[in-house]
Amino acid sequence: MSSESQHTKRYSLSVPIPRDPSAYRITDHFRFRMNRRKNPSVDADTVRRCIENGRLKSTQSPDRFIFELELGYTWWVIVEIRDEAFLNESEKHRAVTVFAKDTDHDEPGWSV
Repeated sequence: MSSESQHTKRYSLSVPIPRDPSAYRITDHFRFRMNRRKNPSVDADTVRRCIENGRLKSTQSPDRFIFELELGYTWWVIVEIRDEAFLNESEKHRAVTVFAKDTDHDEPGWSV
């Protein structure tokens, strides 16, 4: 797989997944994770860097994608891509959650 295909994926409307953090509105769950995440903690710069530079991965849900970036930990920012956000500039995609892989989400029963 080429590095370009890992960096750019297309959604159902044949448009690239946005790499601009301002294209995403954070969910309440995302805000909770940002405020409560400890050991390792996460900050806005980590989230920004994941979206702008992270490897883009698909999930089992066709509208959700993972931005993955190694920054001491392997950080995942999971986003939900919404058709409305491509069609109406007042709408945004959703930043669903953020976490460091191989920490608390590797427990049985958790999935992306």
